[in-house]
Amino acid sequence: MKRYIRFIVQSDHDSPTRCTGVVASLRLLAEADRLPEYHVEYAKELFERLNNELPCPPFSTNDWADCVSWFKNTSKEWITVFREIIAILEDSDFHVATLTTDRPGMIVYEDEFQVVAKSPEY
Repeated sequence: MKRYIRFIVQSDHDSPTRCTGVVASLRLLAEADRLPEYHVEYAKELFERLNNELPCPPFSTNDWADCVSWFKNTSKEWITVFREIIAILEDSDFHVATLTTDRPGMIVYEDEFQVVAKSPEY
């Protein structure tokens, strides 16, 4: 059975559809100049690696407003990278939750590492 993993930053919303992903949260934290200096360079390295090596689903050219990305549970290397991002966020007092499912919704995109799916549940 395929399993999918998603990391979200908990917020004041009960619904996981209203929570922000960890990459967006770290980017916003960095842009707001709220990252401690000892995390700034490492965050830049992580973003560079993501931008250079992880395929980017074509969100900008599709109507995927209600879609979210999930890692395939076989994407161990990228899940490890995301755990590094999570460590930075948690050090900055953000609470990150891990969601897992075998039914992420209607898959609209898939590559070797991840899927993008539409689901009212997530």
